[in-house]
Amino acid sequence: MAKVFMLHWQLPWLLWLLCCLLLLSTVLSESDPNRRHYKRKNRGNAGRGRDRRIHKQKYSSHPMTNSYKDRMVFLEQEQQTTVLPEFLPDGPRPIMPDPSFMPEEEFVEVHQGDVATLPCTVQYLGARQISWQKLGTEHFLSIGTDIWVQDANLRIKHYTWPAEVSNWNLEFRSARMDDSGVYECQVISTEKLTWTVELSVIEKPPHNPEISIEGKEFVESGQNVYLRCNTTEGDRIPEDVDWFKDGDKIEASRFPNILITKFRSKESMSLISELMITNGHSMDSGTYICRSSSSLIASIEVNVLVADSAHGKRGTGTSSTRIQSVNGNHNVGCSIMHRYFLGHPLVFLISFLVAFLIT
Repeated sequence: MAKVFMLHWQLPWLLWLLCCLLLLSTVLSESDPNRRHYKRKNRGNAGRGRDRRIHKQKYSSHPMTNSYKDRMVFLEQEQQTTVLPEFLPDGPRPIMPDPSFMPEEEFVEVHQGDVATLPCTVQYLGARQISWQKLGTEHFLSIGTDIWVQDANLRIKHYTWPAEVSNWNLEFRSARMDDSGVYECQVISTEKLTWTVELSVIEKPPHNPEISIEGKEFVESGQNVYLRCNTTEGDRIPEDVDWFKDGDKIEASRFPNILITKFRSKESMSLISELMITNGHSMDSGTYICRSSSSLIASIEVNVLVADSAHGKRGTGTSSTRIQSVNGNHNVGCSIMHRYFLGHPLVFLISFLVAFLIT
């Protein structure tokens, strides 16, 4: 009986001590930082697991979620949000003008085998594309910079410039006779906008090299000496022309008074060179030779006439003055002889007989 009474009296104290220990352990666990991180991590995992279960229940009936992988992809797409730009421009967006073609050459003529370029320049093209097509055919030759036909002879020369200007030139590396025709450059859009260029390919002239030289052979001293050399190779323009004087090549260091100019003529497929000497002198006389890069040679003999200035003036005025002086002396002599013979008749008779016998 005494033992039961002691147990009955000690039981409340034991319960109270147990409650104190539980309270103390709770306080210690809350003050531990590692313990707080662990609880926060578990709470986050539990929340995400709950969200997955909610999404799984929400989209499990979606027709696209036929498998777990499809459902996960769908959930990831749903979780993505559209990111707005950080700022918006003030006022309405500027309006881009409609595209337009810049004036270019509308007719191109080349020889067979030469490079042919059909120009096409557009302004304000924007995101649109440019296409080339030969009129009379159903297929495009190019779209953008891509060639849509099996022809290695074609390519697009594309350049961009300021002010929204761009070139979309169609180039033929080696023009053929059947390339002749009308070509259309078009802006691909709802409204048809085109630019046409006509290409004419003509036959090459025969390879017939020629060279000629022109100029005066006789030049007065002090006048300019002018020579012109024209050379062609028929189907192409010669690369260069050299000048020689008496076998020596004419160079600026050795002949400073000689000026040589050169220019090419595309119409006649020739190279023209001009030689000029200002205030020609006797030392400029000689044989001048023009030689082309294809070893064709033409020559001319130039003579600069130098005369004595005093003698030249006397000779120039003597042709008329001398005639006048001779006639004057003859008249004076006749008048003197007439008066002498009239005063001496015997002398006149003897002179007449002598002259008769001599004749």
